[in-house]
Amino acid sequence: MFNIVIVEDEPIESESLRRIISQCVENAVIHEASTGKKAIQLIDQLSHIDMIFVDINIPLPNGNQVIEYLRKKSTDTKVIVTTANDDFDIVRSMYNLKVDDYLLKPVKKSILTDTIKKTLAFNERDNEKSRALKQKVFAMIDACDYAAWHSFVFDILNAAYSADIIDDDKRKDVTDFLDIVSQYMTAKGEKLAPANRKLAALIKDVNQYGVMESRYFRIMINLLTISEELFDYAFKSYSGTLDFIERAKFHIEKNILRNLTLDDIAAKAFVSSCYLSRAFKKITGIGFSNYIATRKITIAKSLLQFSDLKVNTIALELAYQDSNYFCRIFKKETGMAPSDYRKIVTPGSYAAMA
Repeated sequence: MFNIVIVEDEPIESESLRRIISQCVENAVIHEASTGKKAIQLIDQLSHIDMIFVDINIPLPNGNQVIEYLRKKSTDTKVIVTTANDDFDIVRSMYNLKVDDYLLKPVKKSILTDTIKKTLAFNERDNEKSRALKQKVFAMIDACDYAAWHSFVFDILNAAYSADIIDDDKRKDVTDFLDIVSQYMTAKGEKLAPANRKLAALIKDVNQYGVMESRYFRIMINLLTISEELFDYAFKSYSGTLDFIERAKFHIEKNILRNLTLDDIAAKAFVSSCYLSRAFKKITGIGFSNYIATRKITIAKSLLQFSDLKVNTIALELAYQDSNYFCRIFKKETGMAPSDYRKIVTPGSYAAMA
């Protein structure tokens, strides 16, 4: 995901820039400011800006002053100046502000596209990867496949924590995914606006503090909470028909961190407890209680590997009031005690916290 800001007081010019940027960069989040004051507010609000287009002749503070303010906060942001004035003095004044390029209006689409790709070191393969991820995310939500969604969320988060790469790259892997989820919420409008605001706060949090082990649980619990609101919307909007097994699985995922009973889930699936119990085993090949245990233990394994939570705390977070019972369930599912599992998957610092 690229955060791109357009500072332009001419609506036609601003719309043209927005359209070309959207066509060029698949995963761009575009922010607009029509005055220098609004631009400075955006600079203060956004945790990171990848690229900013600044018209020098905007209402005060002018473009120069906006760039000066930006440079006090960030030396990494790519700055593209746009102006109708072909004035050498302006170009020279830009040099000390570390401007990356200087474009004369009206800017040709081909020139602007080349400038964006060159300045962002843009990779078309990354753009295709982002497009594929977006399609997968949108399809899962629209299909109301909550179980697949939770598995995918943990795949994304765990892959970032497992990767042998620098923290900035790990952070980007997570925020790229979150930004695509935000795009879905934005497209659906006001009904998902509260969840989208929570997601924006999480994105800002990850950008600011990264993906350290001590923050795994915080990120995970926020993701699951936001997912619950997202899939409540998906469930109500679903145009297809969910059979009673699919409805049962949906409500299991929705309440995966709570105490789950057969009676509660059967009521949500609109069938009797006895019928659900028999049919669940017959159709899925696994008993109802074993299915829930498997889903919960999958989360427990991630928490043991990537978080700093103690075993008894993990048990409580998964609604197991008795940590000894949790340990027995975990050993039945994995063949080893939680503390032994942690030692195997995290031979470093957190193994000692079992």
